[in-house]
Amino acid sequence: EAKAKKILRGFGFKEEEFNRRAKAFSGGWVMRAHMTRLLVMEPDLLLLDEPTNHLDLVSLWWFRSYLKNYPGAILIISHDRDFMDVLVESVFEIDEGKFIAYKGNYSDHLRQREENWERAMQAYRNQQKEIEQVQEFIDRFRSVASKASQAQSREKQLAKMDKLEKPKPLRKAFRFNFPQPQRGGQRLIVLTDVHQAYGEKKVYQGLDLEVERGERIALVGPNGAGKSTLIKILAGELPFQKGERKLGTNAKLGYFSQHRADTLDPNLSILDELKRCAPEIREDEARSILGSFLFKREDVHKKCKVLSGGEKSRVNLVKFLVDPPNVLLMDEPTTHLDIWAIEGLILALQRFEGTLVFISHDVHFIRSLATKVLHINAGQVTAYSGGYDYYLEKTGAAEENARAAVVAA
Repeated sequence: EAKAKKILRGFGFKEEEFNRRAKAFSGGWVMRAHMTRLLVMEPDLLLLDEPTNHLDLVSLWWFRSYLKNYPGAILIISHDRDFMDVLVESVFEIDEGKFIAYKGNYSDHLRQREENWERAMQAYRNQQKEIEQVQEFIDRFRSVASKASQAQSREKQLAKMDKLEKPKPLRKAFRFNFPQPQRGGQRLIVLTDVHQAYGEKKVYQGLDLEVERGERIALVGPNGAGKSTLIKILAGELPFQKGERKLGTNAKLGYFSQHRADTLDPNLSILDELKRCAPEIREDEARSILGSFLFKREDVHKKCKVLSGGEKSRVNLVKFLVDPPNVLLMDEPTTHLDIWAIEGLILALQRFEGTLVFISHDVHFIRSLATKVLHINAGQVTAYSGGYDYYLEKTGAAEENARAAVVAA
């Protein structure tokens, strides 16, 4: 029981919640409770399928540190690159029916994969050059009496040769160019003296905040601290009790949430929905973009009304990329994406010339994009004018979470 309580605390449960029934919690919190049960049992082999999906950054740091010291074996499926880089010692890649083993973490696997492909391609090129030279000799001397026997011998040699297949191109993050948004004013969103509460629970009191042109802001903090509330206030999606919200010159806002699907026309196909959003886009380009976000071949003709929640979320994400506003507000945009789609999204947002405010529990995603971090906790918003590692350095968050893991172990 003592161990279970320590692990529950690591996953973000409060003492007063320990005896509540599971049905009183959301699915994400129930998942954490299931994870706690597994860790308390401490099996010889842990099989974890996307275990980080419902964790905030604080719980993720704790969980990662805990697993690092786990005494048993762990087999993980994950789209969280940073999580795998810290934990795994070998990678098994499954591609077109092939099962390929690599030693090292995820980044090591990417490097080895590239090196293996280069070697295979070079071997293929060398063999093709040899085949070409042999065939040239055969064609040249087949009809020459003095060389005919040599030509026949070379022909037999060529027929017996174990020919290499040309290596297929490696799957990589999809790159595409999308239209850049209209330039906005210097101050795009200004909150002044904002008060927000849910009943008796006060989330913000007297909040002042400015979002300026070109900023890449990550909102971090524990679950329930008010990150999603803040991004909804910035987007104009949530009314507040007191204060003022002003938009700057030419501010065009786009709010992405994995739970917002009402912008899709239920009777249109995925492809037609994308074309409706960006009429100038070519069909082959639209198909390529959709393919990189897991909509393959005939999937693009599925009606929006039959899509799952995750599929609707991905369609909305693609719509933002092909017709971007100049202020993008994104709440957990990577949740329903595989690792290559996440890389494609990172590349697209790195080239985005507008302003970005986002919430994510994917450390690699945050590291790749954030130039400013807002830490939110107990109604207080603290700004750190640097990337994610700068924030960790200033707050000691990494060390604090590592210590918490040791205590819980």
